[in-house]
Amino acid sequence: MTVFSDLFGQDIPEIVLEDAATWMAMLDSDSCNAADQLAFARWLDEDLRHRLAFEELSEVWARLKTLADVEPLMERGNIVRLQSAASPGAESNAAAAVSGGSGWSAIAATVIIALGVAMHLVFSVAGEELATEVGESRHIVLNDGSMLEMNARTTMQVVIDDSRREVQMSRGEAVFHVASDSRPFVVRTAMGTIAALGTTFNVEVDNELLEVSVIEGQVSVMSNESPLPLTEYDGDVDIRLARSVAHLGAGEWLEVSGSTQRQRVLGTEEFRKRLSWRSGVVSFEEQPLQAVVEEMRRYNHVSIHVADSALSGLKISGEFKTGDTRDFLDRLRDEYGIVVDDRHVDWIVLRSR
Repeated sequence: MTVFSDLFGQDIPEIVLEDAATWMAMLDSDSCNAADQLAFARWLDEDLRHRLAFEELSEVWARLKTLADVEPLMERGNIVRLQSAASPGAESNAAAAVSGGSGWSAIAATVIIALGVAMHLVFSVAGEELATEVGESRHIVLNDGSMLEMNARTTMQVVIDDSRREVQMSRGEAVFHVASDSRPFVVRTAMGTIAALGTTFNVEVDNELLEVSVIEGQVSVMSNESPLPLTEYDGDVDIRLARSVAHLGAGEWLEVSGSTQRQRVLGTEEFRKRLSWRSGVVSFEEQPLQAVVEEMRRYNHVSIHVADSALSGLKISGEFKTGDTRDFLDRLRDEYGIVVDDRHVDWIVLRSR
C-alpha cells in the first residue's frame, strides 16, 4: 500500500486508485465523449472498490472546486439502470484510454493523486472535541457564531477554518443554530451528511439510524448508502454516481436507515415532542417500551432492563422528566401494570405482571 491508498482506510488496490484518478482526468477532458462516459459507468459498476476510490477522489476535487464534473456527480438521487453501450468498439476504445493511458491522462492522474495527498493532510487536522455525558446537556457557541444544543451522550468533533465549517458527529443528538456565513456548514455522520447555510436543524444519530428535523431554513441530506446499480444514465451521455439526496424545509423530518429513507412533514405538536428534551422532558407517543427504556438510559446512570420479550413491544405514551428515574418507574408500574424489580438501586428489571 502506498501513501495514496492509505488515505482512505479501504483495502483498495493501487491500480484501482490510479484508474479512478485517470477516469477523473478523462471526464474533465474536452475530448471526453459519450463512449467514454458509458465505459466509465461500466467501470464503476464492475466492483464496489471502483466506486469507493472514485468517490474519495471526487470529494477531494469537490473541496478544491476545480473539476466541473464532480459536484454534479453528487447531486442526482433518481437511480435508473445503465443502458447498453452504443457499440462495443467505442467502449473498448474508451477503456483502452484508461488501461493504456494517454499523455494528458497520465499527467492529470499524477496531479490528482498528489492533490489528494495534500488535501488529506489539510482536512485531517484535528478539530475541537465536544462531548456530553449521561444526563448532561450543553449549550455551546462556536467561533463562527453558530450555537449548538447538545443532548446527553453526544459526541462530535468540530473544525472551523478559513474555508469550511464541519462537524463530525459520532453519536447522540444536537440542535444546530447555524450562523449565516459564506462557508458551508456540514454535519457528517456514519449514516449520511447534512449541509446547511444559515438555518436551524436537529440531528440524531446512532449506529443504524439518522434522523434530521428542520426547524428553520433548508438543509440537504446525502445518504452514505446507495443500492445497486451504482450509476445512473439519463438516456443521452450524462453518467453520474447514484447518490440519494433529500432536500428538507422547515417542519420536515427525514429518517435514514441503510439505503431506506422516510421523509414527511411534522405537525407542530409532534415537532414540540421531538425536541422536548431541550426543556428537560422526553415525550413518547405509542413507542415500544424497549425504545422508551433505551432513550431514558441517555439521561440516567441507572441500568433499566426489560426481562420479557413480549413486554418490550408494549406501547408507551406520555412525557417524562429526563432526570427523574423514580417517577418514570412509578408511572410504568401504576399506569401500565409493569412489575418493577428495584432491589438493586442501579440495576432495574421490568417484568410482566
